[in-house]
Amino acid sequence: MLRLLTRRLATGALTLFLITLLVFALIHFAPGDPLAGAEGEMLRVRSPEAAEAIRRIYRLDLPPLQRYRLWIGDLVRGDLGVSIHDKRPVTQKITERLGITVALNAASLVLMVLLAVPLGAAAALRPGSRLDRWSGGSTYVLYAVPVFWAGLLLQIVFAVKLGWFPLAGLRSEGHETLSLAGRLADRAAHMALPVICLTYGGLAYLSRFVRATLLENASETSALAARARGLSGVAVLYRHGFRLAAIPMLTLAGLLIPGLVGGSVIVETIFAIPGLGRLFFDAVMQRDVPVVLGLTLLAGSVTVAGIVAADVAYGLFDPRVRRG
Repeated sequence: MLRLLTRRLATGALTLFLITLLVFALIHFAPGDPLAGAEGEMLRVRSPEAAEAIRRIYRLDLPPLQRYRLWIGDLVRGDLGVSIHDKRPVTQKITERLGITVALNAASLVLMVLLAVPLGAAAALRPGSRLDRWSGGSTYVLYAVPVFWAGLLLQIVFAVKLGWFPLAGLRSEGHETLSLAGRLADRAAHMALPVICLTYGGLAYLSRFVRATLLENASETSALAARARGLSGVAVLYRHGFRLAAIPMLTLAGLLIPGLVGGSVIVETIFAIPGLGRLFFDAVMQRDVPVVLGLTLLAGSVTVAGIVAADVAYGLFDPRVRRG
């Protein structure tokens, strides 16, 4: 088990290194000046000497590989650098918005599992039935809908036309004057549409995965033996199907988290939510290299952690994996 964990951690570290190197190269070769979007920084520069001094501060006068090597050195010491846009520490900017994105993705993941598992199990109980065909068709349609289009459609229908939910943001005017229950209700109303927008794609995929896995496991020898002993289809499904499906479902859970993190960039931008996704979008538009690299490292770390956790859980459930 220790060998498996060590190998996965080493692979994850190499993956993070390659991701940050690729992002750094893409930013470097992109057209434009990184200082041009820094709140009029270049507009205040009156002489070539001043422009050169600013470039030295942000290491823009150095070759790309040397800048990347210095960034890696700072990272080892726990320093992600300073934002070019507002000169604030990147760690501070990420910490301020981390809680919002975590809450948004956690709510989406919980809702996804609560809806997908019963829906997939119900379809697996009666394959080929009207419920199975309806759930399959609707989930395939949902999976094909782009996130940005779904977000705009939700805003038009439920915020503009019906007025059931707020259009954007995380709080209403006068939020501070509300009671605790009122503040929680206001925050829940603002997060409802973004959570739905983050959930529907994963819900469609996860429900079909649950159905396919349960149907596959229902044909295993242990399940057939249970049916021969007189157990009902529901009992076989829950006693044998879910037990055998635990390992692939753990693997899928480790891969759903990166998808939610990536979807946050689009969803938070559409709904004007001040989370990490919106911060990443703004940093890319401003070519704020330290912030982009810091957020890329965080997203890559979450992805690698999810995959490593799934592999470790895989090894705990399956002795064959632990033995190599």
